[in-house]
Amino acid sequence: MMPILLEQEKVNELVDRFYDKLLKDSYYINMFNERNTDIELLKERQRVFINRLVAGKSDQEQGKQVSQVKERHPFQIAPDRAAIWFGKLKETMDEMDMDDSVKKQLTEKVDFLLNKII
Repeated sequence: MMPILLEQEKVNELVDRFYDKLLKDSYYINMFNERNTDIELLKERQRVFINRLVAGKSDQEQGKQVSQVKERHPFQIAPDRAAIWFGKLKETMDEMDMDDSVKKQLTEKVDFLLNKII
């Protein structure tokens, strides 16, 4: 698969808008508070994660990504909560002026990773 480009400004906008949505959901507000989550650190990690996803990594890299996602999410992820989280991400992408091939690739890769960890 050819790497696709997503400008850093778009990544920043996607992450900021996505977390704005999450932080309006009482479940995520409570979860972040209970875990004493540093939202800015979480957003920075999300930016790195998205950049890696759109870089068009090899199968070996994809295996590393699965391991890293599992490490960062040692708690059980409920399928219904994963679906809500993923829905908010897709909704955010759909609201943005973003190339359809970028949306498609991000959607496919995030869906793949979610299926590996739930």
